[in-house]
Amino acid sequence: MKFANLITLTTDFGLQDPFVGQIKGAILRRNINARIVDLTHAIDAHNILGGAVTIRTSYHYFPAGSIHMVIIDPGVGTQREIIALTADNHLFITPDNGALTLIMRDKKVQSVHRISNRALFPTEVSATFHGRDIMAPVAAALASGMTLDQVGPAIRVEDCVQLDLPRTHLDQNGITGRVISIDRFGNIRTTITSSNLSNYQPASFAGIFIGPHRINAISSTYADQPEGELLALIDSAGHLEIAMNRGNAAEKIQCKTGDPVTVVMEQEE
Repeated sequence: MKFANLITLTTDFGLQDPFVGQIKGAILRRNINARIVDLTHAIDAHNILGGAVTIRTSYHYFPAGSIHMVIIDPGVGTQREIIALTADNHLFITPDNGALTLIMRDKKVQSVHRISNRALFPTEVSATFHGRDIMAPVAAALASGMTLDQVGPAIRVEDCVQLDLPRTHLDQNGITGRVISIDRFGNIRTTITSSNLSNYQPASFAGIFIGPHRINAISSTYADQPEGELLALIDSAGHLEIAMNRGNAAEKIQCKTGDPVTVVMEQEE
C-alpha cells in the first residue's frame, strides 16, 4: 500500500502550548514536503473515547493513503506500545490505548505493526512526548515512501487494546444509549444511530429522554425549534444528537459522557 504525503493530526494538546508546532516541526524536519492538516487539537484532555469517535467519523473525508496521527496519550512513558494500523486504505499512528477501537470494530483492518525501529527516532527521546519524538518522524518517513514493514513487526488486531464502549440496547420498548461526546457548542452526541432508529416505525415514536428532559420530536435542523429550546436530530455522522438552537444543550441538561439517553417507542395494541 502506497501512502499519500498527507498527515492529519488529532490531539488533546490545545493551542496554548508549543506541542502542536513541535510535532509539525519534527515531521517537516524529516519530510519537508509533507502536507499537514489539523483535524482537531481540542479533544478533552485524556479523552481517548473522544479521539476514537473523532477519527472514526473523519478519516474517510481524506484521500486514500492518508496518514492519521491520533495522539491522546495519558500513558506516555509507560510500557504501552505505539502502533501503525492500516484500515480501509488509510494509515493510523497512535498509542495502543484504544483510540482505534471503532475503526477496528468496522472490520476493515488490513495490517497492524508495532513501532519499534529505533533507527527512525532521534538520538534523545523524551519520556513525556512520544508524539513528537516517535510518531512524528515515523509518520514523516512513511509519507515520504518508507514501507510499513520497516517500522517494526506485524502484530494481531486481537492483541491491541480496545475500549469497553458504552452499549446501545434495543427492545420492543425502544432504545437505551449513552452520551459519547460533547462538542464546543454543547451538542451531545449519543451512541444511538439512525440505523438503530430505522428498526422502528416512525409512528411509534413517543419521545427522547435525557436527565429530567423530554424531547418530543426528531428535527431536521437546529432552526426547527425556537431559540433556546432543546431539540434532537441526526448529526453529520449519523448519530442521534441532543442540541439547543443557539444555545448549549450540555450546560442546560448538566450531562456528561456516559449518561443514559432513552428513545421510547409506544407498543402497538
